[in-house]
Amino acid sequence: MPFDTSVLPVFLAASVVLLITPGPDVAFVVATGATQGRRSALWASAGIALAMFGHAVLAAVGVAAIVATSPLAFDAIRLGGAAYLVFLGCKSLRAKPFEAGAQTTVRSPFENFRRGFLTNLLNPKAILFSGVFLPQFASPAFGPIFEQIVALGAVLALLGLLFQAAVSVASGSLGQWLLSSPRRQVMLERLMGVVFLGLAARLIVMERKG
Repeated sequence: MPFDTSVLPVFLAASVVLLITPGPDVAFVVATGATQGRRSALWASAGIALAMFGHAVLAAVGVAAIVATSPLAFDAIRLGGAAYLVFLGCKSLRAKPFEAGAQTTVRSPFENFRRGFLTNLLNPKAILFSGVFLPQFASPAFGPIFEQIVALGAVLALLGLLFQAAVSVASGSLGQWLLSSPRRQVMLERLMGVVFLGLAARLIVMERKG
């Protein structure tokens, strides 16, 4: 492996603890599974995992350090992410009322993947986390730091995918029941809109530490 394997147990343990801590990614996957079903939540999870790996690459090339030291860069990402979540929230809140015989609209795999990807990618705290967390387990004695951070990021993204997949299955089981009723589907779609707006508000009031 391109990094010190002796730190792997500690890295895995720390990663698992961080991943199971409820946050925006978990809320997004649960909401997607409940309103769109298990398959949609799995695609959203894949998008989140790819964004997690993208953050590792950004950390490796130093972008995370720039975001950490530049209020302008931090705010640009923060407000961009908030605007995207507001867009998703308003779109969900405009879900049409129940009509007899109406068909439930299920988003395409790509749309769910894209939403998961952008929701995680546009979270500045996720970028800062990668920039602070991953380098702790890299050492010049084991080769290029860039390769080590990217490799560790790949492991973290894989762990994230496995965890989010489990969340997808659990929330998807609920979603199967919800999708059986267009009325319940609309209600949950609007609840998902509230979740998105709540996440957007969280980004808006977020402050850069340090």
